[in-house]
Amino acid sequence: MTEFLKQLKELGEEFLETLRHKTKLSTIFDLYTEKVIPTFVSEKDLKEYYEKRMEEVNDFIDKL
Repeated sequence: MTEFLKQLKELGEEFLETLRHKTKLSTIFDLYTEKVIPTFVSEKDLKEYYEKRMEEVNDFIDKL
């Protein structure tokens, strides 16, 4: 029983570490998309790109 509790505790610690890591990556990605990309791509081009991508996603969902 104690071995099971020890494994459960270790699993929880690994889960929290993974969650922290993913949060950091998400923050870095958000900063990149909000600050870096707009410096070299116009807002109009980004809007067109995302509209096109959303249409592709919607088409894909419709085909399912």
